Amino acid sequence: MSQKVVIIGGGIAGLSAGIYAQKAGFESVIYEKHAVPGGQCTGWMREGHYIDNCICWMTCAKEGYELWDIWKDSGICAPDVKIHQHQEFYRSELNGQTLHLWADLKRAEKEMLELSPEDKKEIKKFFKYVKLSESLQVPAKKPMDMMNLIDLTQIGWKMRKMLPVIRKYSKISIEDLANRFKHPLIKRLMLDYMPKDYLAYLFITAYGTISSGGGGVPVGGSLAAMLRMANRYKELGGTLICSKPVAKVLMAEDEKSAKGILLEDGTEVSADYVICSTDSYHTFEKLIDYKYMPKALKKCYEDRENNLLGSSFHAAFSYDGVTDKIAGRTFFDCDGYELAGRTITRTNIKNYSFEKTTVPEGKTLLQVKILEPESEYLYWKNLYETDKKRYDAEKTKAALDIQKTIEKRFPFTQGKLKLLDVWTPFTYTRYCNAYRGVYMTFITTKKSPNNFSIPGVVKGVKNLFLAGQWLMVAGGMPPALVTGKYAVQRILNSQHKNVILKP
Repeated sequence: MSQKVVIIGGGIAGLSAGIYAQKAGFESVIYEKHAVPGGQCTGWMREGHYIDNCICWMTCAKEGYELWDIWKDSGICAPDVKIHQHQEFYRSELNGQTLHLWADLKRAEKEMLELSPEDKKEIKKFFKYVKLSESLQVPAKKPMDMMNLIDLTQIGWKMRKMLPVIRKYSKISIEDLANRFKHPLIKRLMLDYMPKDYLAYLFITAYGTISSGGGGVPVGGSLAAMLRMANRYKELGGTLICSKPVAKVLMAEDEKSAKGILLEDGTEVSADYVICSTDSYHTFEKLIDYKYMPKALKKCYEDRENNLLGSSFHAAFSYDGVTDKIAGRTFFDCDGYELAGRTITRTNIKNYSFEKTTVPEGKTLLQVKILEPESEYLYWKNLYETDKKRYDAEKTKAALDIQKTIEKRFPFTQGKLKLLDVWTPFTYTRYCNAYRGVYMTFITTKKSPNNFSIPGVVKGVKNLFLAGQWLMVAGGMPPALVTGKYAVQRILNSQHKNVILKP
């Protein structure tokens, strides 16, 4: 008789854990609070338009990377799924000039050198290290803590070109990187995409992911990718139960092992193993007990000054027409609009015209994403909880102000834009239990513990394992994907069984 694994959360990590639990011969059940699987990796329809909430790019999603096998095996990059490759990372405008971070590094370097010959030394250095960062490998065969010397040596060899990037840029911020350049547009370009406090190597490796050809987007978007993943899980015999939020993990009387879960409707579900694949704060504060939280993680939550968090405000618009005059993601100056008590004088817009099958014929989906600090999350949260009507009015007003900003920068859109949807950082908490509306993890800065990681086990509790993006620095889809697999490998390891789990 097979042993039962209960998985809390049907996001990427939970679905990954389910897939590999089935492949390992367990009987598994996933409980998801939402009506559809995917967690924050999702999208939705508005007036015939598909609005994507998650995948800006994948990482290591092509042959030659360890992670590629999991992208394929999970169903996200199934053989029949076309992957859209970016022509550019993004572009920035300033004072009538435009600069592109093309996926073609030689083209991007040439454009930047023509713009600012006096920055030649720094430009050459920048593109040299972006090229080296294309060698980034996300370990996917088994967890680092379960690797032997041979495994670690192999990873080190695969990452040998990446190590100089980490040494050179893991001690400086993106703002420090920007200040190495003289030309104001290059400075602005460096600061546009990520928070200025982020470590520079994260920005460089993100660009390297795009230029490597391993950072594409599966056509159909995040929701379609998660539905393929859910179907893959069910094809393997797994059971996915949606609209069933979990109240807590049930412990044995001695509190030294997990024995199942309690659903919010009062139903108890027994299990041989439990995997928590939810937001880490929700896991320890609601599902288990705060006392079990690792000290390093607890310190991060308690030290808000040195462990920053961020989220974003979004607005989606339908443009009545098809245009390439707005391409990729474009950053530009604007007159200013109010957002959560702050005046925004630089904004951006992204054209989703590459998703031709997800909008009505003759229409274009345009989305705006504004990064917001933790303080603005609290602004939206307090507003929602004290005056829901005002919350709705304020977010709608901000979106309509953004619409006016778009129409001024791109006059051809006047009278042709329609607001489809708007959401705030607090939306992520309401729907996904996301701590402070965060969709990544703590911002990795010079002041934060950059080598910080969370164990995939709960100290002092048997049969209880963790999965999710919070277990690894920077977060995002790759950590969620691999830690789901890792959780099953840890179960097998506890049983002294083969833990490789090849696709």
